[in-house]
Amino acid sequence: MKLVTIRSYFANELTIKKSRFIASIHPVLSENSVKETLAKIKQEHRNATHYPHAYRIGFEKISERCSDDGEPPKSSGLPILKELQNAHLTNVMLTVTRYFGGTQLGLGGLSRAYRESAVNVIMVAHKILSIPTHRLKLAFQQEIAGKIRNLLHRFNAQIVEETYGESTTYIIEIEKDRCDACTEAVNNLTKGKATITLIQLIEKE
Repeated sequence: MKLVTIRSYFANELTIKKSRFIASIHPVLSENSVKETLAKIKQEHRNATHYPHAYRIGFEKISERCSDDGEPPKSSGLPILKELQNAHLTNVMLTVTRYFGGTQLGLGGLSRAYRESAVNVIMVAHKILSIPTHRLKLAFQQEIAGKIRNLLHRFNAQIVEETYGESTTYIIEIEKDRCDACTEAVNNLTKGKATITLIQLIEKE
């Protein structure tokens, strides 16, 4: 099963019996990102009634949670989470901010409103394939920096940071499936003299 994610924020609004449901979907890579994003939403919509939300993070092992944020149990957070699952989305948080319009919708109506809000914003969001990526630190002799750069280009590795001194250091990101072949090629080129350190496994587009 292929997972997808989004690169940037998308929002959509639905009005039902004078209640406003503002659905927003954000890219997130950690629970800290979830907390920070939710805090910004609450600040932006400080007069809203509820902020039910759900998120999914990870690739090989997905962490997922949802919250009704004061709405009746399982009426809002769970329908949002189910739509994220149905769309095979990961590394995203979807929040539906509600401004109460004065008319009770009932449990069924409330659940349908949150589900429809989630579906609508997922439909308009630009989705891309989510690929697990390794971040590595390479240290090697400065005189072969050009050869290392050419080698990394062949493996579609991205250099995100460069440091020069007695030796050259690259921080790179490379697709997980290409990582072993790339590190083997670096070792062959440097005759085992390069230092290769795994910094982290990340999930990104």
